[in-house]
Amino acid sequence: MNIKIDDDPNINYEKVTFWGFILRYPIVFILNNLPAKTRNLIKKSHVSAKKVIETATTHEAIEVLYKFGEPQKSRNLLQKIFHRIWFSTYNSKAVRNRLRMVTRELRNSIKEHSLRGKKVKILSIASGSARAVLDAVFDNEHLKENGVEINFLDKNPKANEYSKGLVSIRSFPSSYKFNWITDTVSNFPKYIKNPVNIIEVVGLLDYFDNDAVKKIMKLAYENLEKDGIFITSNIVDNLECKFVTNVVGWCMLYKRPEEFFEIATEVGFMPENIKILYEPLKIHFVMIAKK
Repeated sequence: MNIKIDDDPNINYEKVTFWGFILRYPIVFILNNLPAKTRNLIKKSHVSAKKVIETATTHEAIEVLYKFGEPQKSRNLLQKIFHRIWFSTYNSKAVRNRLRMVTRELRNSIKEHSLRGKKVKILSIASGSARAVLDAVFDNEHLKENGVEINFLDKNPKANEYSKGLVSIRSFPSSYKFNWITDTVSNFPKYIKNPVNIIEVVGLLDYFDNDAVKKIMKLAYENLEKDGIFITSNIVDNLECKFVTNVVGWCMLYKRPEEFFEIATEVGFMPENIKILYEPLKIHFVMIAKK
């Protein structure tokens, strides 16, 4: 089983700092022992913390985390302090690390398929803001000749509208074809006429049990072309789980990479074609599987 911690020096990963290591355990102890009723106090401590709590599990909350909590919205010293605390937790850092890793893996997969002289076809399931996919295809030299076709699927129409907005503010070539689908993950095959090169589903399986994960992976396998790439991820159990669940109100199903590996092989992926990477903080792992 190919599982390792990614240490790519070309990625600006957020890692463990000296003071972060020294202060983590006392801070986590305090956070994990906060009562759920302190949620309202946290919401008052910073506008970005309020946004995350009120939109937990949605693309809106993830976008706030991606932006490091919008520090420009800190109006005084106390808010600056709380901003630093909330958005320097390991879970916050790990989400940003996951974005960086997924973007790189998408770029690698795009390069691999574009070198074959074909138009790259991507399906992003539960696409949310679609930031990783859009970052991966933007100004991508491997797509300049043949372009790319991307289907974004999300059950939340607001998420699709948000990603449309991100597309509108960038200058994409006319050979880039974007399509948005508002539907649930289980229905995606009816929108895919032909197998695609890349299927990405990141940030969704954290909320599904293993039986549901297996069904989604099986559908992904069946709708990939030969040598197609499946990119997915999950969060693992970590020291901040209690705080994230009880105080932030962000409930997830924590899984081990070994579980994903077993499910992936059960649906048809060959063990030698599966790679699993932890981001440096070992809170999120990303699985890359080739059909």
